[in-house]
Amino acid sequence: MKILLCHLTLSMGPLEENLKILERAVQIAGEVKADWVITPETAVQGYHFYKIDPEQKLDPQPAEYLTPLRDLVRKNRQYLFLGAGEYDVKDNCNYNTCFVFGPDGELIGKHRKNHSHGYGGEGWVTNSTVAEPVQVGNVKTGIMVCSDAWYVECPKRLAEQGAQILVDIAGWPISKECGDPLPSWIKCSNETGLPMVLCNQTGKTEWLDFTVGQSVYIENGQPKLTYSGEDALLLFEWDETKNSVISERFAVMPF
Repeated sequence: MKILLCHLTLSMGPLEENLKILERAVQIAGEVKADWVITPETAVQGYHFYKIDPEQKLDPQPAEYLTPLRDLVRKNRQYLFLGAGEYDVKDNCNYNTCFVFGPDGELIGKHRKNHSHGYGGEGWVTNSTVAEPVQVGNVKTGIMVCSDAWYVECPKRLAEQGAQILVDIAGWPISKECGDPLPSWIKCSNETGLPMVLCNQTGKTEWLDFTVGQSVYIENGQPKLTYSGEDALLLFEWDETKNSVISERFAVMPF
């Protein structure tokens, strides 16, 4: 199967522009016959949306403005892992979520971030305590949002429930504040025995320099595919029957 990572500049939004970018990325993913399309953390609103406008209200998801994106997913017969903030009416709080849409464009599962630091750019986030794999086609998939991978109990819980692969959507560059996240991703793979896909983002802001952020594929605790730098779509082939990568490097498509 083919997996495509959207290593893109999205952190500053606004939502309307990010949706155009994501729709274009999903369209290209269809042209190259990608089976899975994975976006970074908070790809819909932009990671820094709360710093830009603390009064911005989040919507319950999936919102109406996701319809064109979901229509493309349906047209392409893909799975889309989409990072977005959401408001939960029942819980009366906001979650930082990875939604998974199936080839019919319908929501098939989601994971809400368990380990937000809850201040600054993430002052809007309520942590979830739920971590359950999502059945994505034939693959039982353990999904995380960014720093969930820092705390090994989250990936371990997913592995114990039968996950075959870990997918982490992130906004996590190397920085003085955040350190180098690569050792924690390697630890996730080592501690669980599972391969791990990490979709990061790029772009430079006054708060974080995402251009040094890495998107990676790790197997048996070894980084097999890595990329950092300019906006690009990263394509690789993965054997879901062997839980093993086929590609020797990302096919990098400048965006």
